[in-house]
Amino acid sequence: MYNVVNVNMAAAVREVSVKQGYDPRDFPLIVVGGAGPNHACMIAQELEIPLVLIPRESSIFCAAGMLLSDLKHDFVKTYATLLNEADAKSFKDFFSQMKREGSNLVASEGIPENCIEYTCSLDLRYVKQYHEVNMKISTDEVEKADFDALATRFHHLHNKRFGYSLEAEKAPVELINLRLVCIGRTEKPEIKPKAYGGVNPSSALKGRRKVYLPMQKRFQEVDVFDAEVLTFGNKVFGPAILEQVNTTTFVTPEYNLLVDSYGSYTVYLKTKEKEIENSVLNSSMIREENKIAAV
Repeated sequence: MYNVVNVNMAAAVREVSVKQGYDPRDFPLIVVGGAGPNHACMIAQELEIPLVLIPRESSIFCAAGMLLSDLKHDFVKTYATLLNEADAKSFKDFFSQMKREGSNLVASEGIPENCIEYTCSLDLRYVKQYHEVNMKISTDEVEKADFDALATRFHHLHNKRFGYSLEAEKAPVELINLRLVCIGRTEKPEIKPKAYGGVNPSSALKGRRKVYLPMQKRFQEVDVFDAEVLTFGNKVFGPAILEQVNTTTFVTPEYNLLVDSYGSYTVYLKTKEKEIENSVLNSSMIREENKIAAV
């Protein structure tokens, strides 16, 4: 069952990477969710991914993101007309109306005016096309309402996205929707890095127990660590188990794990040890006032 689950999740990663023209081996696998760290190494092996990143609180990653994220509201006003026949006053009035609505809504959520940002865009297409292209525009462009200039921008954007435009044929451009995104920037807590604690993770060692290794198809005694005690710089050799109250991280024999300055885990193939370790430690130590000379 464990193997089937891993293969299914690896197939899902292929769906959003290989089928979109991306090689998953070129990207780190970021693992979240309560069960994610238990499957991470197996999925990475299936896809030949050398690097896995596991946030310290991966099991509540989405909930934490919800609490820390900015507030965003989308507004849309349908205004179907040929772009060169649009009414400048109506064009500007629609955006002003959406901006007032967005400002009032975000203010009711406790966000001050100086922390509110607005992004305007248009849904445009050539006449008789069945899909629109969304084009961002600045507030200055809204005020100027220069529809010829906007049409020129659309031709260039269409050419960039689809490899052709009908600018030379002077094809009419159709405006479908006006859009405004209202974002209220929230205050973010300061996440302080931990001090370097050395390579040796023995202070976090809870003991050893037998664990089934799927790739080797056998049981083996492995080290079991208290993940809450691990600190910046600690290195765990796979195979190993890291236990937290809300999740368990399984490091397979092919991987090692390094704790960064924020308590997150970098899990990497042993064959990529030097380049990845140096990268993780150096980038973390730059943020430390007391840098160490070597590991």
